[in-house]
Amino acid sequence: MCASHRPVESPAAEGPPAVEPGPPDGPPATALDHVGLSVRDLDAALSFYRDAFGLVEEFRFTVDGARMTAVVLRSEDGWAVELLHRSDSVDPVVRYARPDEAVRNRGYGHLCVRVQDLETVFERLLAAGATVIVPPGPAPHPAVRYSYMADPEGNLLELVHFGAGADLAAPA
Repeated sequence: MCASHRPVESPAAEGPPAVEPGPPDGPPATALDHVGLSVRDLDAALSFYRDAFGLVEEFRFTVDGARMTAVVLRSEDGWAVELLHRSDSVDPVVRYARPDEAVRNRGYGHLCVRVQDLETVFERLLAAGATVIVPPGPAPHPAVRYSYMADPEGNLLELVHFGAGADLAAPA
């Protein structure tokens, strides 16, 4: 069960925070809130995502029956990463290092983060311990630049910058 909904009151509250109900006639979904990553080393993952993206710990909780600890880190812009740790977690059978190969595994492929300055964020991730997969360069869409990296556990991360005039409806 995922519990990282935006809190109504104090972000320092223990456990899952309360959420405000939406209007009954509103859209069924309003935004992607977070991505959950199962990690081998919770402390190392916390350090990486805090240092790399400037995320702040919103709250943490444990699920004793599942022997799981979770920590939700959130950006100033509102997106979040939920780091999930179980001491008995296992590595995937096959982990592909490149984004074009990762789609061979069904399910999670990569986490994409929109950035203002691709090169600066790229360097920040390198300093935090990321590995370069695809260096910054032009994307298939006009006025878009991107890069792929892997976090210290091998999870693929895409950085994307939409320049002036970027048209995602244009053919690639």
